[in-house]
Amino acid sequence: MIVVFSDLDGTLLDHETYSFAAALPALAALRARRIPLVLASSKTEAEMRPIAEAIGIDHPMIVENGAGIANLAGHRDEEANQYESLRRILQSLPEHLAGLFEGFGDWSVEQVTARTGLAPTAAALAKQRRFSEPGIFSGSAEQRAEFYARLDTLDYQAVQGGRFLTVMPKTSKAERMVEIAAAYASETGEPVTTIALGDAPNDLAMLEAADRGVIIANPAHAPLPVTNRERQGFISRSRNAGPEGWNESILQLVETGF
Repeated sequence: MIVVFSDLDGTLLDHETYSFAAALPALAALRARRIPLVLASSKTEAEMRPIAEAIGIDHPMIVENGAGIANLAGHRDEEANQYESLRRILQSLPEHLAGLFEGFGDWSVEQVTARTGLAPTAAALAKQRRFSEPGIFSGSAEQRAEFYARLDTLDYQAVQGGRFLTVMPKTSKAERMVEIAAAYASETGEPVTTIALGDAPNDLAMLEAADRGVIIANPAHAPLPVTNRERQGFISRSRNAGPEGWNESILQLVETGF
């Protein structure tokens, strides 16, 4: 069976408007073929559920950049709420690093709205975090390197997305994709072919790990690097950006039989 894994912001959702309207034909094609669409985003579960409902899907979701999984049958949500402990770590940084990273926990709903373009109600959902903290690091390259190193000693990492730098446990969308694909294979007794779509550095590992990866164009940031998997033909790039590129890529895969 085929399972599609997709990033949201800048990929299935327009970078500025957060609309997926341009992808409706491809979403209909997946639905007609009963191909599961697994959303894989840095967004919270609270943010992603209304999006999944609007799309009309009820499949597992990779939330907070891979820090957690939602809606997977038989999956035990073993992770306690790690957000408070993560915030304590950030607040205990040495003086020369303190304040260089600001995250959603430091910002009001109004500030999250201003920085993301989300409506206030959606911004409030974005602040309902359990595992990770997206934000902005304002220090020098040397300070950023030290920030990364300190996180590493505490089993955390900082992952650059399309808009924010996300501090999170040492896991990834790629690891969660493998976990979910294995669950589908176990449930159906069929081998699973994975298709992954994304636009940002935090998607690259997932694109590399998938059987087929698609880099969705996003003029808001630098293109992802060309890797060996792309040179070997396992990863392609869309011509158009956001949901238009997502739509054309999925329809092309449907036409060629994936």
